Amino acid sequence: MRATSCDYLLIWPVMFLMVIKCDALDGFNVTQIIRDGDTLVSAGARFELGFFSPGSSSRRYVGIWFNRIPVQTIVWVANRETPLLDSSGVLQVTDKSVLTLVNGTGGIIWSTNTSKLVQNPIAQLLDTGNLVVRDQNDNNPKNFLWQSFDYPCDTQLPGMKLGRDLVTGFDRMLTSWKSSDDPSPGSYTYWIDPRGYPQPFLLKDSIVQFCDGPWDGMWFSGTAITQADSSDSFQFVFNDKEIYYSYNELDPSVLTTRSLNPYGTMQRYDWNNHTQGWAAYYTKPIDNCDTFAVCGAFGICNFGNSPQCQCMKGFVPKMSRNWDRKDWSGGCVHGAPWNCSTKDGFIKYSNVKLPDTRSSWYNTTMTLDQCKMKCLHNCSCVAFANLDVRNGGSGCLLWFNSLIDVRVLSGSGEDLYVRAASSELGNARTRVAVAVSCSLVAALFLCGVTISIMWRRRRRRRWRIKKEAKYGAPEEGRSINNRIIGNYELPEYAFNVIAEATNNFSHANKLGEGGFGPVYKGLLNDGQEIAVKRLSKESRQGLAEFKNEVLFISKLQHRNLVKLMGCCIEAEEWMLIYECMPNKSLDYFIFDQSTSALLGWPKRLEIIKGIARGLLYLHQDSRLRIVHRDLKASNILLDFEMNPKISDFGLARTFDRNEDSARTKRVVGTYGYMPPEYAIDGVFSVKSDVFSFGVLVLEILSGKRNRGFIHSDHHHSLLGHAWMLFRKGAALEVVDPSIRNSSYASQMERLIQMGLLCVQQHPDDRPSISLVNVMLTSGCELPEPKEPGFLYSKECAT
Repeated sequence: MRATSCDYLLIWPVMFLMVIKCDALDGFNVTQIIRDGDTLVSAGARFELGFFSPGSSSRRYVGIWFNRIPVQTIVWVANRETPLLDSSGVLQVTDKSVLTLVNGTGGIIWSTNTSKLVQNPIAQLLDTGNLVVRDQNDNNPKNFLWQSFDYPCDTQLPGMKLGRDLVTGFDRMLTSWKSSDDPSPGSYTYWIDPRGYPQPFLLKDSIVQFCDGPWDGMWFSGTAITQADSSDSFQFVFNDKEIYYSYNELDPSVLTTRSLNPYGTMQRYDWNNHTQGWAAYYTKPIDNCDTFAVCGAFGICNFGNSPQCQCMKGFVPKMSRNWDRKDWSGGCVHGAPWNCSTKDGFIKYSNVKLPDTRSSWYNTTMTLDQCKMKCLHNCSCVAFANLDVRNGGSGCLLWFNSLIDVRVLSGSGEDLYVRAASSELGNARTRVAVAVSCSLVAALFLCGVTISIMWRRRRRRRWRIKKEAKYGAPEEGRSINNRIIGNYELPEYAFNVIAEATNNFSHANKLGEGGFGPVYKGLLNDGQEIAVKRLSKESRQGLAEFKNEVLFISKLQHRNLVKLMGCCIEAEEWMLIYECMPNKSLDYFIFDQSTSALLGWPKRLEIIKGIARGLLYLHQDSRLRIVHRDLKASNILLDFEMNPKISDFGLARTFDRNEDSARTKRVVGTYGYMPPEYAIDGVFSVKSDVFSFGVLVLEILSGKRNRGFIHSDHHHSLLGHAWMLFRKGAALEVVDPSIRNSSYASQMERLIQMGLLCVQQHPDDRPSISLVNVMLTSGCELPEPKEPGFLYSKECAT
């Protein structure tokens, strides 16, 4: 309910207070209170304040959320560390100008720290989402007695400052929730470090995880984004009184938020009225190169290269053996003795994130040439760059002794000039000249060869498409054309629309590549983010798999299945357009040591439950009874809230309701996830997916891949390793150490046992997916599992 005009009195200890009962109030004074069930609504109806319980928790909090959208999105919590245990809470303003939250016995649960007294204090929820305490007769923001914008939780709203008051030393920072059900302060903090030239850092328990880079006049240098790319107006203020970053939405009708989730990810979201959901505008960190100092000193990270880390010119790995093991943290050192000289020069690195600036020096008025000379005459100076890139560049930023946390950006970045000896510069010029000459000769030769090959391939492909259109595709599918697409009522997109959305399929937009072909991120003109799967000319898959995707996903609607938005069939182009999943796929998190810690056990459990719900829909609740046949970690996509969605139905098959299994001569899928009866005899059924699900469960628990699993003490696969530990009563040893927690031990042991039940050798022994869902949601006793299939690793089996 919302507060309405006063119609009775509530007796409270020591004083009389009126319960407010009037339509859509945005504030209240000392004679009024807000009880559990009442709400305030800001004047423009953008925000609402009231009592809430997060997730499945029964605890009560006072919070602020966006009004009039179906997804309750909390942006601020008052009593995040001291929840109410029942609905007896009351929010009130005292005659001391203090906003307090009291429980049923009158005990103060939470209060503001207002020190100034006014005659008529009121609390008011502004249309910015800012809750303020002020004098009823004074609207000047400079005279607010207290405001929630000074005490952010996990969310930065437009107009809110993040940074430090240099006069008082007061910091405004974001702190993640502990979990989706617990808004108390979690492990992650996002704050602006004032040392050197200020820059934002993401910390986990005081350990740096990610650095956003210094401000370059338009944006933080660690993100390839500019003012022109955004509907926002950014502001970074750095003077002798304060340091802060804020942003404002240029279009007031757009709802937007920038938040730090419990898994250590900073994300900016815009509300999409078309999809009735939040669309991720950007996410940080986004890949391994965003891990702070991943390449060590004088190393530079490029996510598109293999290996990702390389030493800067003139440097070599400090510990080459570690680099061979992909441990680059030791960084790089000079390859030859270094003698400082004014004859030294600089090597330019373009489109990079600028290094850590905590030990830097800066000047706002120098030109780039003056900056260069300043660095050249100081033997400790190792690099320089413009402080502000606008209008051709201005200002000077110098680095001393070491360069840490440099990466190549997929979009536009900064220019960094790194000091090099004159001899190294000479060698570099010689190498460049030779390389250019060789490249020209090679290019002329390859150009002719490439044209010839492309002409032949195009000719063969056109012949194949015409043949399949006339006679049908080989094996289990038939060719798709425009008329077939129409039968599925699936929207078609023009090629030029998709090309524009993906920046002409640029490498910067590429999300990854699978058997079907490359996948690109795109943005349609209406603001909808999409993922585009483009059939490669060299693809191992083809039109039959394309048809499967259209046939199945277009007919399936479930929150744990990826949504197919449309397709593009034009000339030789065959593309599928999906909703974009900002957090990539599950394998990105669980198999990478640097990201696995981002997924705690509660979230992993929710992901397992979500996958099971999706399979239950496929096997039992959908109009078609579907076997996926390629369920694996890379085919589980994660949305902005890390909810799992099953994807890639190119190999899926349907069953009649009275069919239990089928056989194929063409065994397709991924080894490590295939059950024995399918890999060996070509027999598949719904129990095939259950086996794959069991493998997934054990991989999620362990953080290890089943295929290629190696242990120094035996030749078991991951399944065999888990089976051996389970029989010894030491099942928890298989769990990833980053999530191993005694408080969750019983849950983890139960999930290991359930996973082993799913991967048993014989299909009849495996539970159905409906029974798996019961196991996940109840405390029913589980049977003892039998020996799993593929007990031994293929690489080691005798």
